[in-house]
Amino acid sequence: MGTRKVLYDQDGNVARRPVSYAYGGAHSNASQARCAELLEDREHFTDAEARVVMWFLMRSPGHGEPIRMSLQQIADRLHLQRPALSNIVKRLKERRVLIPRDKAGRTQFYALNPYLGGLGSAEDQREAIRGCNPPELPTMEIAPADVTAGPRPSTWKRSA
Repeated sequence: MGTRKVLYDQDGNVARRPVSYAYGGAHSNASQARCAELLEDREHFTDAEARVVMWFLMRSPGHGEPIRMSLQQIADRLHLQRPALSNIVKRLKERRVLIPRDKAGRTQFYALNPYLGGLGSAEDQREAIRGCNPPELPTMEIAPADVTAGPRPSTWKRSA
């Protein structure tokens, strides 16, 4: 037989057995309160802006990592005109909801602010927020997180 991963806590006890999701594909993690606030705040965010944020959340390659697609490619997927998407991205960037992360030639790649969510574990999220400020959501006060607090992370060990 092969080996399987077992999760141990800091005391060496088996914490829990890893379980896969019942349906395929990657699964994003999000701050329910912050994403719901963004979706419900029609005074400060348009439906199109909220849709773009949710698209970035669902397509995120990992906490803080950019989606390596041009604005034209994203506009095509969302059935938006490129100039309209450009304006949306500009407004979301001003609020630190989207963060410019990398560039190839003249093409800027963006990532969703990890304070809102992304693909990866809680440990990945805590690491990703080290390098950015919280987004500006007008109806919510979001202070920079203390990423040094919390329990020691568990460790993976192989068992036969």
